[in-house]
Amino acid sequence: MKNTSFGLSKRDLRRRTERIFAIIALVLIAVVWIVGAQRAESGLQPAVESAMPGAEHIVRIEDGLYEAWEDSSEENLLGYVAIGEADGYGGPFTMAVAVNLAGEVVGTAIVDRKETPAWMDRVFKSDLIESVVGKSYSDSFVIGEDLDGVTGATYTAKAIAESVLDGSQVVAQHLGFPVEEPPPPKIVFGVPEFVLIALFAVGYVGHQRKFKYRKQVRWGSMLVGLVVLGFLYNSPITIAYINKLILGYWPQWQTNLYWYFLIGGIVFVFTVESKNPYCEWFCPFGAAQECMGVVGGAKPRRPRRYYNHIKWVPRIMALGAILLGVYFRSPGLASYEIFGTLFSLVGSGIMFVVLGLVLIASLFIKRPWCDYLCPISPVVDIIRVFREWVKELWQKVSPIRILKPKTENV
Repeated sequence: MKNTSFGLSKRDLRRRTERIFAIIALVLIAVVWIVGAQRAESGLQPAVESAMPGAEHIVRIEDGLYEAWEDSSEENLLGYVAIGEADGYGGPFTMAVAVNLAGEVVGTAIVDRKETPAWMDRVFKSDLIESVVGKSYSDSFVIGEDLDGVTGATYTAKAIAESVLDGSQVVAQHLGFPVEEPPPPKIVFGVPEFVLIALFAVGYVGHQRKFKYRKQVRWGSMLVGLVVLGFLYNSPITIAYINKLILGYWPQWQTNLYWYFLIGGIVFVFTVESKNPYCEWFCPFGAAQECMGVVGGAKPRRPRRYYNHIKWVPRIMALGAILLGVYFRSPGLASYEIFGTLFSLVGSGIMFVVLGLVLIASLFIKRPWCDYLCPISPVVDIIRVFREWVKELWQKVSPIRILKPKTENV
């Protein structure tokens, strides 16, 4: 391999560039994380004031709880505003909940949300948020029974209801009302979780060199992923999952086993074996592209001269999406994946156009989205860079040289 002007081979120079980029990316994420945390804290007060519009004087009495007075003389206490939180689809959903002295909700305001814009648009067009006003802390807040449901945004609607209930119960406890402890969440283990574990197992077996039916099993795995994880449950991995990890949004394991199995399985297998079973074996959108490729006779098209430069495009795009999500504390804010557009037919006009172009390109180019746009591949690349780096350093320091004692000639 030819040496460059720096005295390094192209391979070594590429490796050094990737390591520098990985370090810069981690530093940027850390800095933006801190700045974003400060921004989120400063944005709390406006939401608290908006939740109780009739109050002219609001005083913070403890963390997450405020007194709301009619005027600054503090002679007429209107009620309290508490910060309620629940797990949404994209992460924690936080609301300011205004409650009167009788324990009834009189107003709400969204403090922070991580949901994708498409789901929130459906919520705003519904009567869900208005229907929580007048509810008591002792009500059940069940979507579809006590509150209006939102078609296609079940997780988001449930997060709103639970965050309002949480805030109202904080106030009720402060007022001395009896508040029942919620029952522990039931463990949710169903078809998606079972299928995901099975697909990881199939991927492990299929990656073995001596396995004879690799091609057939891989196609079967992809089709199962396409149908079950894609069209039936719409649960492919997205950049929002990565942002959740970075932001420390760890939902309840009892009701989010799929999330933990998916992320944990990918990280574990890749760290141990340097293989990515998800992307190659059962990514729903990857399977959709390959199915289109079978129809059109697609072939891998990676221009050798430019591909090493082209692959930096998704890396920079993915880093930008992560930085925006971390800064605004919204994991799905800058997600540009078009998976949901295909599997649930939800998305903007631009996303439908991009989806159409990608599917058409898939007829002639094998997995064009995976090679040139997917934000998950760059994340896996960073894991690979650090894995190889650590492995290289370990090989340098791990050998223990045992010095044999010299024998004297007799």
